[in-house]
Amino acid sequence: MNEIIKLSIQEDNLSSHILHTKDEILKPQTQDYSIPPRFDITKIVILPVNPSKFYTYWFIKEDLKKQLENKTLRIKLFVENQEVLDMPVSNTDGELYLYYHAPFKEVFCILCYIENGECVEIAKSNIFIAPSDIISQDKEEVWYNKAKKETTTKPSIYKDEDFIKYGFYTTKKHLNQTPTSK
Repeated sequence: MNEIIKLSIQEDNLSSHILHTKDEILKPQTQDYSIPPRFDITKIVILPVNPSKFYTYWFIKEDLKKQLENKTLRIKLFVENQEVLDMPVSNTDGELYLYYHAPFKEVFCILCYIENGECVEIAKSNIFIAPSDIISQDKEEVWYNKAKKETTTKPSIYKDEDFIKYGFYTTKKHLNQTPTSK
C-alpha cells in the first residue's frame, strides 16, 4: 500500500488537491505503548460462572503487600449480606473458584485479614445477583437487543419431548412455575 502512495505522490510533491507532502503521509502515526507488568492497585473482582460456582481474582498494591507480609489474608463470600465461606489465601495477587449454591441471591466477597479477632477489610468486590438454576420451559425465548434497546421474542428451540427425554417434567404444574427472586 505504501508503494502505491509513494508512486502517486512522486509526480507532484504538492498540488491543489494534495494537502500534505509524501514524507508527512508516510510518517508512522502510531505510538508505542508499553503494558506494565502489573497494575499497582488493590482490587478484588467476583464473576458468576453458574449458580454454584464463582470466579474471583485480586490484586494488591506493592506497598500494601509489604505491610501485610506476616498476615494471612482471607476471602470471605457473602450471600444476601451473610458470610457463607471463609478461605485463607496467599498475600500475593491471585485467583480462585468459590463454590456455594446461591441462585437469584445477591453475592459479593471481601479480601481481608484477621487482627485481634476482628476482620480488617482490604477490598470489597462488585455485587451481582447469581444466575438461575431453573431451566425455562417457556414456549418463547426473550432476546434483548442492547443497540436498539428493545426486546423480541422467538419460538423456543426446545420441545416438550426434550424436557421428558432429559428428566424434566412438563405437566401444567411445572410449566406454570416461575423462579422467585430473593
